[in-house]
This record gives sequence, C-alpha cells and structure tokens, in this order.
Amino acid sequence: MPSFAPLFRLIAPTRTGARAVVGALLLATPAAARAQVGHLPSTSPYNDFTIGQTLSILGGRLGVADDPAGVAPKPAALGVLRYDIGVGGPASLFVRYAASPSTRAVKLPGNTAATRIIATPNVTTHLFDGGLDIALTGKKTWHRLLPSVNGGFGIVSDFASADTGAYRFGTKFSFSYGFSLRYALRSGPQIRVDVTRFLWQYQYPDRYYVKANDSTSILVNTNDRSVWRGNWSPAIGVSLPIFR
Repeated sequence: MPSFAPLFRLIAPTRTGARAVVGALLLATPAAARAQVGHLPSTSPYNDFTIGQTLSILGGRLGVADDPAGVAPKPAALGVLRYDIGVGGPASLFVRYAASPSTRAVKLPGNTAATRIIATPNVTTHLFDGGLDIALTGKKTWHRLLPSVNGGFGIVSDFASADTGAYRFGTKFSFSYGFSLRYALRSGPQIRVDVTRFLWQYQYPDRYYVKANDSTSILVNTNDRSVWRGNWSPAIGVSLPIFR
C-alpha cells in the first residue's frame, strides 16, 4: 500500500516556485485587463477564443530525478500526445500519453560496490494521465497568448519484469501539475509549450539492504524503502484544433 504522506512533503517545497509563476500571471491578468479599457476592438490586445477540442503533438525531455538506489531511468527525450476538450468557461479536460526511451542500471545486491552494476538495459517509461486545465485569461487570448495551469493523475509503467537484483519498477500511480502556454493564430495550428512535473513512488526489495563482502549495501536508510520523486518535463509542439 503506497504511503502518500511523503508525496505531500515533496509537493510542498516546490509550491514556492509554482506560486510565484501563477501569482505573477494572475497579477499580470488584471493589469492587462486594465490596459484593455479605452481600446477599440480592432486594437484590443484581447481576442475571443473558443477552447473547443485540440490534439497536441509535443517533443521534450523527461528529467527523471535521482532515486536513492540509483536504478531509475536516465533523463531522456520524451514524446507526448495530448487531447483536450473544453467543458465550459475557461476549463477543459485532457488525457495524455507520453513515452521516454532511456537506459537504467541493473544492480546485483550481493556484489561489492565496484562490481554492483551488471547491466544498463534499454527501458521505456510510459505515462498515461488525465486531468483539468484552466485558462488564466478565460475565453480570450492576450496578444494571441493563452496561458493555463493544469493538474491530473494517472499511471506510469515500464512494463518490465523484475531484474536480476529483484527490483521491478512495475505499474504505479502518478500525479502531475504544470503550466501551459499556447500561441493561437486566428485559425489553424497553435504553438504550445508545456512544463509538467510528474510524481511517482519508488519501492525497493529487501535484498537492497543486504551487505556484500565489502560491508556495503545498495540502501542503508530504511526510510528509503519507499520514496516519492518529482520529475520535470518541458515540451514544445503544436496543438491542432479538431471537430470544428
């Protein structure tokens, strides 16, 4: 049974930066609204925008954070396919699939520290999630820009069996939050930038605490048996309006 208390502690320290970004955007929005007063419709920085439905294709990087045992995949390229549908006002729902091919270390607990890594196989991290996206400028763009914040949950998996050292990433719950910025033309594709933080939990087998002949073990602190890690992912691509 996963413990979510460490997850809350992990999210809390990162809120300062997130609050600063969102706060700056929220402060900028009223200022922009004030700037609109006195503009003719033809010169207003605001333009009506229909959120509708979009299919987004993005490429970026999954910055996998170091885990206590050192068996997580290495940071690598990420491909994203995302579908959004407006549900009223500034809100839309999204579903997303992302994949990141990389490599990871396979460690044999019984070996000494110098010979513990026995392989570095290829592995692909698959992310499936969905959630809610809120446009910060409502149903309008500002100078053709549409910023939004989002949050969601889903699963993450490498679809691999346990390795020689008895470690298995498996399939587990993941949580996400992030910021998006779209540049919307009057019609056609939109340029999109997403910055997302994915969070998931690592769990390790008892063998990782067994000492080898050199009196070392993969893990020492029992608090590391089950830990949450946050992984930043910037991505850029295009959003294609569909079913209009």
